Amino acid sequence: MSDYVHGASRAASETVSTRREAFEPWAFAAFAVAAATGGLFLYLGLRPGGAGPVLAYRLGLLFLGWIAAVGMLLALVWSLRRRPVLQRRRVWPLTALGASLWLCSLPIAYPSSHEGRFSATRFRLPFEGEARVRFGGDDARDNPLVFDPARCFGFGFEASGGGVLPVVAPAAGELVARAPGRAGEILVLATGPGEWCLLEGLEAAALRVQLGQRVEAGAPLGEARGILYLHLQDAPEPGRGEGIPLRVFGYRVHGRAAEAGLPVPPQVVAHPPDPGR
Repeated sequence: MSDYVHGASRAASETVSTRREAFEPWAFAAFAVAAATGGLFLYLGLRPGGAGPVLAYRLGLLFLGWIAAVGMLLALVWSLRRRPVLQRRRVWPLTALGASLWLCSLPIAYPSSHEGRFSATRFRLPFEGEARVRFGGDDARDNPLVFDPARCFGFGFEASGGGVLPVVAPAAGELVARAPGRAGEILVLATGPGEWCLLEGLEAAALRVQLGQRVEAGAPLGEARGILYLHLQDAPEPGRGEGIPLRVFGYRVHGRAAEAGLPVPPQVVAHPPDPGR
């Protein structure tokens, strides 16, 4: 009889111990946030293209990071009210929330579906004369544009000694749109099938082209007094779609000829003078 009582007592003790080690209700929400974060990164890593990944990059990371931060705060409050705070059943869900918060806060460049596939169009520098490269390349320290889905392969130029940059068409195309931007007027040139080249930072009063006008590479477009931005994207509306990588052909870097390349800071670049002029 005593053996039976002892066995029953031990079974009851094991049952209580098992209950104590079971995950708390908030833990399952923490695992769900971690799974959603992993799914979001997997989705972006597949580079499917279209509006979905752009929306997921711009809002999904922010939303999941915010949820992970709030969830961790509530989990800590819960744990402080039900001591001991550090228990085995709390380590995994807290780690999941911490990992989600860390991943969502990483400065990750937008993973465009066009990465590694340069446009077939031959682009020239979008100005006459000499300019300093302010933004360019794929290093986030030199180019904050990598965090903008549409401008992730873009460049920024400014006049070397200050003043005005004479802006010209970087490639042949049709002017299909014009809009005010944060840095100045935006011009949208249709330069190829499914490709639109955007220039931002022009002076509205100095524009020399009209909507619907066809221009050749090097044709005067206007002037830029601040930073002149250049990028290629797969949608005609400014700020929409994904960026497309482009190469610049036939320019000079610190006075030396470059057949083709990507201008990066702190280079000083120039388009060689037209021998016919």
